[in-house]
Amino acid sequence: MSKKAEIALTAAEQLLWNAKAKVRVLLNLWDEGKGENKVNQGKLTKLIARTNETKKTYEAVLKELEDSGAIAYLRQKGRSQVELTAKGKEVLAAGLKNRDSLFEFDGSQMGARLGNALLKWMRHEDGALGVGVEAGKGDVGAIGV
Repeated sequence: MSKKAEIALTAAEQLLWNAKAKVRVLLNLWDEGKGENKVNQGKLTKLIARTNETKKTYEAVLKELEDSGAIAYLRQKGRSQVELTAKGKEVLAAGLKNRDSLFEFDGSQMGARLGNALLKWMRHEDGALGVGVEAGKGDVGAIGV
């Protein structure tokens, strides 16, 4: 989002953009951190910033995620890292699964990295739930002519 685009957003549009951005940030953080690991803050910025967007574009979203406990900043060995918390995983799940969620991909194309992250997350969540498969009817015999 360029400076020009940021100024053009109404309050309602900004709320919608923030809601979508939160899910994108959490999904990217989950994917890059393999669901458990910390991610360098600079790397996260590169992952989440789309064309014409900068770290500044996401400052309010990152601050809100930190204040809510969805992400945590850590300083280790001179590097600033970001960690997805258990609360963050819950927020991500709600943002992706809730019927009332405002999240959707903008435009007519989406990046392969984010799309693949979504697929990995869905596969991981389905595996974690232990979805059972219903037994089939079995052999019902030949079809009569």
